[in-house]
Amino acid sequence: MYVSIDNFDPSIDDKRRIFIYEYMIGALRKNSLPSEGYQKRPETQHIDCGRVLGGDKSYTEKLIGENRIPLIQNGLLNMSCPDIQNRIHPNNRNFIPLKSGGIAFARIVYTDYEFIEKQLEMLWHPQNVFCFTVDKKSPIEFISRMKKLEECLENVIVLPATESYDSSGHNMNIGQKRCMEALLPKTGWKYILFLQNFDVIVKSVYELERIYELLGGVNDIHYCKEVEGRRIPGLSWDPKSMHLFRNESGISDKVLHSPMRVFSGSEQASLSRAAVKWLIEDVDMNIVIEQFNRTAYGCDEQLFPSLQLNYEYGMPGHFTDQCPNYDGPKQITRMTQWANGDVNNCPSKIVRHGICLIGIEQLEELSKIPHIMVNKMIPSFDYSVIECTAELLYNRTFLGQKDHQLDEKFYEELLHVTYYKHHNDPGYQLNCTTPNTLENYLRIRNISLGPLVRSD
Repeated sequence: MYVSIDNFDPSIDDKRRIFIYEYMIGALRKNSLPSEGYQKRPETQHIDCGRVLGGDKSYTEKLIGENRIPLIQNGLLNMSCPDIQNRIHPNNRNFIPLKSGGIAFARIVYTDYEFIEKQLEMLWHPQNVFCFTVDKKSPIEFISRMKKLEECLENVIVLPATESYDSSGHNMNIGQKRCMEALLPKTGWKYILFLQNFDVIVKSVYELERIYELLGGVNDIHYCKEVEGRRIPGLSWDPKSMHLFRNESGISDKVLHSPMRVFSGSEQASLSRAAVKWLIEDVDMNIVIEQFNRTAYGCDEQLFPSLQLNYEYGMPGHFTDQCPNYDGPKQITRMTQWANGDVNNCPSKIVRHGICLIGIEQLEELSKIPHIMVNKMIPSFDYSVIECTAELLYNRTFLGQKDHQLDEKFYEELLHVTYYKHHNDPGYQLNCTTPNTLENYLRIRNISLGPLVRSD
C-alpha cells in the first residue's frame, strides 16, 4: 500500500531570512546585475551555477542544508507591461525560427507568481503559445498578476478563475479541457504540454522542438494499471452511456457498448495537435471527466491514459494496452522521484505529498536526463536549482552551450514511438521490449535518481 509522506515546511524563519538578505544586500552594493546575458536575482548572485553543473561536489555541499536559498518574494515587483515584457523577452534576445512549428503550454497554477513568470521566460519563443488556468482560491494579488500576463503578452491566454483545484486532482481535467479549447484556434503549434504549478522544464525550446519531431505524432502519456479506488462504483463506463463520441456513425457497436478499460498515470503529458483536435471536436469529455472527478484522490490521473490505451477509440497518437508487463520507459514528458515512504530515497531528504523535492545538488544529473520536465521544484525550498536550471537553458538557447547532446536514438526507439510509426504497416507485430532502457540510459551517464516509480 502506497504511503504518502510530507516533511516540507514552506516557512522561512527570521534567522534564515536575515542570512539571505545579507546576500541580497551584498549583490546590490556591488551593483553586479549584468546588463547582458542571463540575470540572476539578488538572492542567487553569489551562486556559481557552472561549478555545480560541472560536478564540483565540495562547492555544491555549501549550498544545501541550512544554506539553501529560497526565493524572497518582491512585494514591489513592477507589473507594468514594459517591465513584464522586458523580464520575459528582452529585446536583445534573438530567436531562431522553429521549423516544425511552435509548442503550446497549458499550466494550472495557484501560487508563486515570480516563479511562474520565470518559467514563462525560459519557454518563451514568438511561435510558442501559453494558456494558464488559475485556481479561484488563489490570493487576489496572484490572480491579478496572472491577468497582467495576458494583457501584456499577445501569445499568453489566462482563463477566468472559475474552478477550485486541489492536490487530489479535482477539476484538473476541466482546466486542461478549457485550455485545449482556448489554444486550438491558435495556429502554428504541433504539440501541447500539460504542466502543474511546480513543474520545471529542463530542455531548451530548440531541444523541445527536436524531441517532439522524434516522437513523430505519438502522444507521450504515462500509464500503469488502474489504481484501486479511482472510480465510484455503479457508474457506466461504456462510450455509449457516456456519450463519448459526438458522431457515433462508423463506431462499431462493440466499441460503443464495451466498458472503457481504465488506466492510471499522470496528468502531465504531451499530446499532438491532432489529438487535441480529436478531443475537442470529435469527443465529448464532459461525462467521463465528471465521473472521474467524483473520486476522492487522483481523479485527474485516469483521463489521458485511458483514452490513449483504448486504441480502438482512434485517438490520433494513441498507444495500445497489448504490453501489460512492459516495464521500460513509458513517458519522457515528466520525471518524478518518489520517496516511497522513506525520505532517504530523496537526495534532498525533503518530501511533499510523497514526492521528493528537487534541490541544487541534482542540477548536474537533471541536465542529462531524457525527460522534458521535472516535478517538484519549489521556490520557497531551494530557488538556486530553479535559477541555475534557467541559466542552463538560457545558455543552451542563446549562447549555443553544448553541455549535453540529445540521444536521438533513445527517443526514436521508445516503444510508443515505434508502435505509432509502424502500427498500420501490413503484418506489423508489436515487440513489447525496447533496446535502450531508461536504466541503461541513466547508468551509462552515471545518473542516480532514486525511485522513479511509485510503490502502490
